Amino acid sequence: MVLGKETEMGLKELFKANAEDFMSLMLVAEKLEQLGKKEEAKALREKALVELGHAKAIFETLLRHKQLNNVVGEMAREEQDQHVAEYNKVAMTAKAEGHEDIERMLCSFADQEAKIAETIGKVSKVLEEMAKEEDMQHISEYNKVAMTAKAEGHEDIERMLCSFADQEAKIAETIKSVAKAL
Repeated sequence: MVLGKETEMGLKELFKANAEDFMSLMLVAEKLEQLGKKEEAKALREKALVELGHAKAIFETLLRHKQLNNVVGEMAREEQDQHVAEYNKVAMTAKAEGHEDIERMLCSFADQEAKIAETIGKVSKVLEEMAKEEDMQHISEYNKVAMTAKAEGHEDIERMLCSFADQEAKIAETIKSVAKAL
């Protein structure tokens, strides 16, 4: 069954949010580790892996309902259009505010982002060839997309997302307890 437009858009947003949460939690855990807060770092790493699991499951769900080359192609376009432009915008703001070091760093990152987009685009073309041959907002967003998926006849996606929403609540609890411990 083809995904409805709103379910697809919701899944894409949740994929990005989970990937971002994974990275953020891992970076904070790394810093906590450096500060000698080993238990807190361990707790955040465990929750980060849950976020990664969510991102992987959502990505696989998108792939089940859409060709891989289409998913990757969209990622390449977003990488090029959104990320590079955003890096350059922030770099120019930093420069205007007298932070030339930040401007240089972000311009360098923008160049790297452009190369990432180029690589993703190349991968997308390869995949096209292959295809021819063969805190509460986050949780409420899960629930919203889950209900939309259910309404569109995707009860399996609804069950998965409702389960993830429960895990997200536990991640939020862990983050709060780590924050209190600091």
